[in-house]
Order: sequence, then structure tokens, then C-alpha cells
Amino acid sequence: MVCPSSLVIMGTIYPPVRTIGSYWPYATTIFDYVRRAMPYIQPHSLSNDEVYAVTAYLLQLNGIIGEHDEMNAQTLPKVKMPNQANFIVVYPPRAK
Repeated sequence: MVCPSSLVIMGTIYPPVRTIGSYWPYATTIFDYVRRAMPYIQPHSLSNDEVYAVTAYLLQLNGIIGEHDEMNAQTLPKVKMPNQANFIVVYPPRAK
């Protein structure tokens, strides 16, 4: 059995690779995860500036932003994640 999202080339199965760019639909989710979970031994101990710095570093390592791009409350929501359009909304919008 092959996972539907796996890539098959000449009979070899390659499972999907989860990276910052493929796994997260929004850059703000990365910020939230870093703020809540890092550092592992002392979560919630980073300042907002430190969390923005870690988030920017991760985005830069994955080629999503440039090395000298500034990351803050105004710029983070504007980051376009490369795989954002491929996420499926599970819950339809609520009726008004």
C-alpha cells in the first residue's frame, strides 16, 4: 500500500518530505509553534524578538525569505508559504 501523497519513481516509493515550506500553510503558525515549544527544556521562555529571530532563521534556511529580511509583527503575516495553496480546508465556513 502506498500513501496517496507519496512519490513513486520507477517502482521506488518516496514518502513526502516535511519541511517548513511544505508542512506549514502560514508563517504565523511557525511563530506560534516556536513561542509555545522552544526551547524544549524551557518552553515559553523566549522573548517575542527572540521568537521572531528564530522564525526568520528557519524561514531563511528554507529559502522562503532572504538573509537580510526583517521579521516582526507586520512582516510575518505577509510571508507567502510555498505550499499554502495545496492545503485542504476540512471544515467549511460557518453559515452566517
